[in-house]
Amino acid sequence: MNELAVVDLTDPGFWSNPYPVLAEARERHPLARGIAGSLIALSFDAVESALRDPRFLTTDLLAPRGITEGPIADWWGQVMFSANPPEHTRLRRLVSRAFTPRAVESLRPRVGQITEELLDGFQGHTADLVAEFAHELPIRVMAAMLGVPAGDHHRFAAWTADLGLVFSSVHTPELLDRLEAAVGGLNEYVAELIADRRAQPGDDMLSGLIAAEADGDALSEAELVAMVENLLFAGHDTTRSMLMIGAALLLSHSDQRALLSNDSSLAAQAVDEILRFEAPVLGSGRDAAEPFDLFGVPVAAGETVTTMSLAANRDPAAFDDPDRFDITRPGGKLMSFGQGIHYCLGAALARLEGQVAFPMLLARFPTMELAANPAWVPYASIRRFEQLIVTID
Repeated sequence: MNELAVVDLTDPGFWSNPYPVLAEARERHPLARGIAGSLIALSFDAVESALRDPRFLTTDLLAPRGITEGPIADWWGQVMFSANPPEHTRLRRLVSRAFTPRAVESLRPRVGQITEELLDGFQGHTADLVAEFAHELPIRVMAAMLGVPAGDHHRFAAWTADLGLVFSSVHTPELLDRLEAAVGGLNEYVAELIADRRAQPGDDMLSGLIAAEADGDALSEAELVAMVENLLFAGHDTTRSMLMIGAALLLSHSDQRALLSNDSSLAAQAVDEILRFEAPVLGSGRDAAEPFDLFGVPVAAGETVTTMSLAANRDPAAFDDPDRFDITRPGGKLMSFGQGIHYCLGAALARLEGQVAFPMLLARFPTMELAANPAWVPYASIRRFEQLIVTID
């Protein structure tokens, strides 16, 4: 067996362009190791195996970062994507009764309306597509879906964006203070929102979550708060990243931009190719519940394997010419939303937002150009730019 490569996730250079490092490591073996010795799944098959194998449990992502108690740890312990069966199975069954495909598809006209309002707001000869487009669209869509008052979405948009930094590879005291403030503000706001909706139910997902019941089981008050925060956080920050990344890719690949501009029926393929080519989420962790071998490598009970979406989605064994951005690429399985029981609940909503918004953006501003190449924020597991400045004729 080839010796496993070592991938240094603390190297700022890795975050600016991870693909050469990941490709070289993946050629040696489907798995690699971090500088501290932890295992990293790189190949498409290895990532899928780790995500689907019931012998793996969800990793406590905060413990390795030294956060074992306090408001941030309490928040993480309540959200659904940190849970394992049977608790995860129970929570997912309840929320699925409100988060239905029909409920998501019914938002398509509203997504178009919100996108149009945002594009109407562009003024002058430049715009920041992070602040004025990618940040705003998903939070307004989630607000509409949950029945949040229109004037309040800016309050929790900042909190959810901050919480996306909880999974950063490097934490500072300043960042921890920022995260604790975000958790406190979000907890208080969501609790008040639930109380208001109990008093005045509406035709929205929050009312549906309050009413959701299966076999006599329902969400407790604490679980309701955590579930709404789960949806707000997951529905905002990752979609926000997908929108900014997608806009940058389309504007920097003139041939692909022209294809989508001339044929909006390519929107679904374009969104999937954006998600494949630059996955918004670095990956996720899984802990072995028992000892076993993974692609010939012994995994000890309790050992963590990080599944690297970026490497899996560029695996030449799974995708032809994987380093080429091609929105006409036939659809296929991606690792961007995970796999198995933790497959992203909001995948359909994120795709819908991109399918509606990207063609509208290109149609409204056919001569829009990047003012400068955006810089990746280092150590952010939910990948992002601070700014995406464009020029508008």
